[in-house]
Amino acid sequence: MIETEKISEIIWGPALLILVLGTGFYLTAASGFFPVLKCGFILKNTFGKVFKSKGAFSAAATAIGATVGTGNIIGVSAAISVGGAGAVFWMWVGAFFGMMLKFAEAALAVKYKGGAMKYIEKAFGGKTFAILWSICCVLASFGGGNMIQTNAAGAFFEKAFGTPPVLIGILIAALTAAVLFCGAKVVLKASSLLVPAMALIYVSGCLAALFVFRENIVSAFSKILSSAFEPLSLGGGIIGLLLSKSLQSGISKGTFTHEAGMGSASLAHCESKSDPLIQGCWGIVEVFIDTILVCSLTALVILSSGISSAESVFFVCFGKTGDIFLSVSMFLFALAAVIGWAFYGEKALSYVTKSKTAAVLYRIIFCAAAIIGSFMELPLIWNITDIFNGLMIFPNLLAIILLSPKIIRITKENPAR
Repeated sequence: MIETEKISEIIWGPALLILVLGTGFYLTAASGFFPVLKCGFILKNTFGKVFKSKGAFSAAATAIGATVGTGNIIGVSAAISVGGAGAVFWMWVGAFFGMMLKFAEAALAVKYKGGAMKYIEKAFGGKTFAILWSICCVLASFGGGNMIQTNAAGAFFEKAFGTPPVLIGILIAALTAAVLFCGAKVVLKASSLLVPAMALIYVSGCLAALFVFRENIVSAFSKILSSAFEPLSLGGGIIGLLLSKSLQSGISKGTFTHEAGMGSASLAHCESKSDPLIQGCWGIVEVFIDTILVCSLTALVILSSGISSAESVFFVCFGKTGDIFLSVSMFLFALAAVIGWAFYGEKALSYVTKSKTAAVLYRIIFCAAAIIGSFMELPLIWNITDIFNGLMIFPNLLAIILLSPKIIRITKENPAR
């Protein structure tokens, strides 16, 4: 575990942080701050046209389902535990600039009619980096997209009901297998039904908990802002800030939750028959829902209560009902994320090998990993997840930089309609 932790820290060092934040800042500025100044246009063409968008919503729901997972609860708790309250600020910063990264991934996926591997191939004029990205995506699907999810869901059910975690792993694996062997259309349909329900349930619970601790919400915001720049105030300078646990934890765990910069969501968005601009807008909405909304609610619940974990907060607020509520939420989050990432992993694998046998074998191993992950040591899975998430980012963002003129051009496509 020590070795994987060191590797993770090296990968998520200043170079990757600068690449993520720098690329996001460049696209945001070059697009004229599109996510902010075109907010009305974005809302009109996403939520305003949910039932008219030719599969855009179901593709986005699959991406949101894979994005809004248990990381929105345990990931936020882990970020605060490692990086303090200031990590939440850097999650917000990463999400703000991540909105244009996700826009780019979704828009390019539709433009080049394929996932990240297609636009990476286009950017570099060959398949080498696209294949490397695909292999990392397949491996990442077993970690953050699978084993972390079932591990978290199993742990919550064990605490709430005394249920052996392996039973939860088996249930999630069985449901995932049932969906996977029915094909991509069923994955998209299941996600479009599951995602709105799970988001509404969890957000409602967080708002109820925040009402209980409403007097501490302002101080929670104050703690987030005052802690974010401690390395600078202590004379550490910019380098000290980049090396701080607060920034590293906020960006890495934030990326784990919203996935902007990894390119993974492109594998869902490429299924849409929408145009690049509209699908890109759904990418912006995904990051907003995942981090600005759901992760922020989790962070405020933890910080305003003064309790270190979300599960303890809900128990304090609502007793056994809180445990039941959070366990159900975790199960729905885990199931949606596992289904979405199974879809991602199989599509990435199909780029490397067109073998149907390999696809079937992947599904079997993936479902088996869901069971194994339910009772594994979580720190090890976290480190492995951070490693492959980071490795996906390098070729993906370099390709986005190379294709940035096309991305900016897409944002200018009839923005007044």
